Amino acid sequence: MEELSQALASSFSVSQDLNSTAAPHPRLSQYKSKYSSLEQSERRRRLLELQKSKRLDYVNHARRLAEDDWTGMESEEEDDKKDDEEMDVDTGKKLPKRYANQLMLSEWLIDVPSDLGQEWIVVVCPVGKRALIVASRGFTSAYTKSGYRVNRFSSLLPGGNRQNSATAKDYTILDCIYSEVNQTYYVLDVMCWRGHPFYDCQTDFRFYWMHSKLPEEEGLGEKTKLNPFKFVGLKNFPCTPESLCQVLSMDFPFEMDFSSTTSRPTTALEALLLWAGCAPTWCQMFLE
Repeated sequence: MEELSQALASSFSVSQDLNSTAAPHPRLSQYKSKYSSLEQSERRRRLLELQKSKRLDYVNHARRLAEDDWTGMESEEEDDKKDDEEMDVDTGKKLPKRYANQLMLSEWLIDVPSDLGQEWIVVVCPVGKRALIVASRGFTSAYTKSGYRVNRFSSLLPGGNRQNSATAKDYTILDCIYSEVNQTYYVLDVMCWRGHPFYDCQTDFRFYWMHSKLPEEEGLGEKTKLNPFKFVGLKNFPCTPESLCQVLSMDFPFEMDFSSTTSRPTTALEALLLWAGCAPTWCQMFLE
């Protein structure tokens, strides 16, 4: 009877998204138990292949997000509906389509990838909510993962306020985690900077660009009238045992929520973000 209860507890789910980060970690009740890593690795491979098959015009995609101009997108939405049906995605709930699903794919990490130390990067993340930031035409808008706009304000991001938005081409698109406690948007990734899209750039380059350009914008990391929310880039580290041990001993200026591992050799829309859990737990799991 006990074995049956455990089996039901680990397998029962009302969601079709097997490893959604909106739910508890699927292996939380089975820590150190044996399971096959084939399922998640195969799903990762299929997701990447699906993303690669959808060739986007990255410049126009970024421009549409920045200008909220979706002319001629009706036919593409019909194609998306067909893809959703083929992948058994629940389409019964109507959500804002325009700004939905623009962030990196994310799911719980339930197995350690065989190439973890070579092809993955770890980022320690604060307690907060994922947000798509679009700075354009003198305003900065924050959207949820589902595409709802939850805030509109000025910022010192390129294109984010009336003073630095000289042309319509100055716009910025970021993948962030918002900490309400610290009134800070922690930047996880950069998709577009000053009108230049980085969707097809490698992860290493996007992270390098992010940490190079954010400090160049004077006052961006400070809370002011023109910049009511701070923007701070999240640090990234190699996924080697030595590096993970060093990360464990570090102090961070925020309450730690999860660490995420990001696949290194992928573009922004192809990247997979795997939430590993609280720092001591994921480090112990990786090092064992």
